[in-house]
Amino acid sequence: MAYTQKTKSASYGEDKLLSELKGEIGGAFVFLGDEDYMKEEYLKKIREKVLVSEWLDPFNHFIISFSSLSSLSQDEMFARLSDAIEAVPMGGEKKLVEVKDLMLSQASPKAVDTLISILKLASSSEDTVTVLLLRENEFVCDYRTESSPLFKKLVSAAKVVKFDLYTPEKLASWEKKYFSSRGLEITQSGALTLADMCACRMFTVNSEFLKLEAYAEANGKKKIDEDDVKLICSVSEREEAPFALSNAAEKWNIKEVLSAVYAMRDLKKEPVAILARFSGIFVDMLFAKTARDAGKSAADLARAIGTRETRAARLMSTVANVPLSKIESCIDEAYKTDVKLKSSPNDSWVLLEKFIAAVYTPRSLL
Repeated sequence: MAYTQKTKSASYGEDKLLSELKGEIGGAFVFLGDEDYMKEEYLKKIREKVLVSEWLDPFNHFIISFSSLSSLSQDEMFARLSDAIEAVPMGGEKKLVEVKDLMLSQASPKAVDTLISILKLASSSEDTVTVLLLRENEFVCDYRTESSPLFKKLVSAAKVVKFDLYTPEKLASWEKKYFSSRGLEITQSGALTLADMCACRMFTVNSEFLKLEAYAEANGKKKIDEDDVKLICSVSEREEAPFALSNAAEKWNIKEVLSAVYAMRDLKKEPVAILARFSGIFVDMLFAKTARDAGKSAADLARAIGTRETRAARLMSTVANVPLSKIESCIDEAYKTDVKLKSSPNDSWVLLEKFIAAVYTPRSLL
């Protein structure tokens, strides 16, 4: 049976992927969205499903990396990907092809068309499972994603699974299951606090588990509460919240922006300091828009604003369809709000929320 794709208007869905993992799995998948942890977890499940022979797995497992460190050109990597998909599995019924490190948000129209053709080839393969894993910074998702031409092309060629960040409540349930499997318990308030402190990032939450387990064991505790979480995970909280704000602001996602702002409020950050971060982000966006319009590379932008090349690439991607006038108006709005904050400090949080609404509501982006 060939795994041909029908035209779709939405992503494939995590529930359908789970169902397929319980039966026969095949075709091409594209993993995208903000939650990188779940992409890796489902990729592990697919490996376990497809690669079942210790002796033959090395011959039936292809990992194609489009890393900038590769000595091969992008065209050569696409050729290698096609060869991997068309290769005959050795001894087994199926093989697995993993595709990683492809900065799709920055890909040329030619590269996108080549990728879509290859994904369609992979979708019709009876003996191959292909997974294109796009990390959060490699394909930026926001409220416009599913209506974008690129997303529609991906959906027409493969099973697109979009992994969104868990809500604090859903993440709290995941945390409880984890601690229960270790013979421990975490209170609801403790679980929600941990989710907030880690900006609902599962990789970050996961990194805190061992610290909390060690603390519980050392103190003879079977139940972890909110005070324990605040005591043990405070450093992670301070590091993650500002990062979460920058990440959400650059994606024009009002829900995540508000979540990050409220997390920083819980950290006793002042509205004027939070607004200063917004101003810095918008200035970087202005640089990114100017650099993109001038045909500069992400590396050029990174050197100009003193940031990592991956963030520079993400900035250039996120401003691609944003008018220059919109970015300039954001900077102007930040200036006006700063003046109001310093003249009306008693209404500081209200003023900051009005600023966020003015900048990030979908209507203001049109």
